[in-house]
Amino acid sequence: MATEEYDSSCDVDIDELVISMKSDLNRCMTLVEDREKGNRCCLICKVVHRIRQTDSTAYEPSVLSVGPYHHSELSLQAMETEKWICLDYILKLNREVSLREYLSFISVLEKETRGYYTEEINMDSREFLQMLLLDSCFILVYLGGIHSQGANVDGEQLNENTIYVRKREAKDMSHMDAVSCQSVSGHLALDIELNKMGKDTDSHNQENYSGTIEWYNSSAVYDLLLLENQIPFFIVKKIYRFFSRHVDTTSLLTGKISEFMEGILYHFPKVITEANRPEDFYHLLHLCHKYLKPSHGLEDDHHLYAIKPHYFHFIFDISRKIFSFGRGQDMVHQQTMFHELDWSNSVQKINRWRRAVDYHEAGMMFKKREFDEDNPHSLLDIRFTKGLMEIPCLPIDDKSSLLFRNLIAFEQTCPQVGDDITAYFMLMSQLTSTASDVALLAQKGIIVHQMESDEDVSTLFTKLFEYVAFNFHGEHYLKSLCCAMEAHYQNRINRWMAWLWHNHFSNPWVGFAAVASAFVVLCSIMQTVLAFLSYRG
Repeated sequence: MATEEYDSSCDVDIDELVISMKSDLNRCMTLVEDREKGNRCCLICKVVHRIRQTDSTAYEPSVLSVGPYHHSELSLQAMETEKWICLDYILKLNREVSLREYLSFISVLEKETRGYYTEEINMDSREFLQMLLLDSCFILVYLGGIHSQGANVDGEQLNENTIYVRKREAKDMSHMDAVSCQSVSGHLALDIELNKMGKDTDSHNQENYSGTIEWYNSSAVYDLLLLENQIPFFIVKKIYRFFSRHVDTTSLLTGKISEFMEGILYHFPKVITEANRPEDFYHLLHLCHKYLKPSHGLEDDHHLYAIKPHYFHFIFDISRKIFSFGRGQDMVHQQTMFHELDWSNSVQKINRWRRAVDYHEAGMMFKKREFDEDNPHSLLDIRFTKGLMEIPCLPIDDKSSLLFRNLIAFEQTCPQVGDDITAYFMLMSQLTSTASDVALLAQKGIIVHQMESDEDVSTLFTKLFEYVAFNFHGEHYLKSLCCAMEAHYQNRINRWMAWLWHNHFSNPWVGFAAVASAFVVLCSIMQTVLAFLSYRG
């Protein structure tokens, strides 16, 4: 068999390859070292391609970019003007700190900040520092409420309406060359002089302002809660301290940021109040995650029911012992052990929750958990006692899946924060497997949605968990709840009673007929017994 001669002209230059690989190796190890110097719990990841394919729009910003991952996208450039307005505002608010000082200050933090991102950032230091400063100023002004400090800029009192007017003027200047506004080495191109404006313009803008900042209710709010659209919050804190010249003022900043988050999540029940607002969070999505976490472990609420049989089983056990009187005690003990083992195994065999309709047909009742200000609960605080499942109200609209997906992605990429939200939405996705399940929960006030149909809600929850890893048998916070629900479902007495109720007592007339029939039968039995006794007498 003929063999092909080796072509030496195709030889790879080994020395050149060695140099190239060493360069790549040093670069990668530098990234790893930078990442290890930062907080490992705060790594900001990109969503993997397979999960992104399920709904790409849920992970990509629509109008506002924060951080390096989507910084240069053309569709997000319109909001960049807002960031320059915020920088201009902060520079004029504290003229003792120059633009050079800000950039010099954050340049020391550049290496540490880069270490918080899992993906390699293809931005030079100049572009990266500019991005950090602009994004931080945007968060400080619009989310941190710096304007509420009542500071004076150019002899005028700045308030929310002033910021709005400046934004409007900046939009009118959109014909200016954007490149000229992107250089931090020069001065800002946005020089706004409010004193030259007439009263008519002020009153017109005041009418348009309508009490809230224009973009607040837009897609920009949701863009701030995307996993890929974050900057480490420590850099915002440090810039705020540098700006205010006080070390002890970060609590004011985190309080304002938390107040903003409460405005976004106002329709969700929350345990966190003004008195216990979190001050330590990695980024804005992590702060949102803190607001939705369960208030406590739910083991105490469910484990008693999960291990204790129903009182019908107690009667059954007493009856069994009476009729087995005289048998060996070992046989009775073996039957008891077999009963308990069979009960335990029936619970352990399950690997998922069931549909809401299935639980309902087994006698389980669903109820919306009412919010109590004296004893507040969060969205994830579910109670299950004596066959009654109380679930806090979950409002759903066309933007809900965006928030839900990013919270789940955050837990998937950052295991240190737990998997409570993933477990909660796993439960809800199983309960709402079909449109009839959604209709049942909606009837009880547990789900309030603005979707076109119940089927759309069911589809939303189903798609949430495509390619999402979740260990059902792991130590998640709903594990005891799962056992309690399955124990109730496997209880034959509960299912018989539920069948009797749904088929004979759900309709008052049918129920009355059943009671009347039972009364007639009872009277017949009593008449027969009395006749027999009189005959014997």
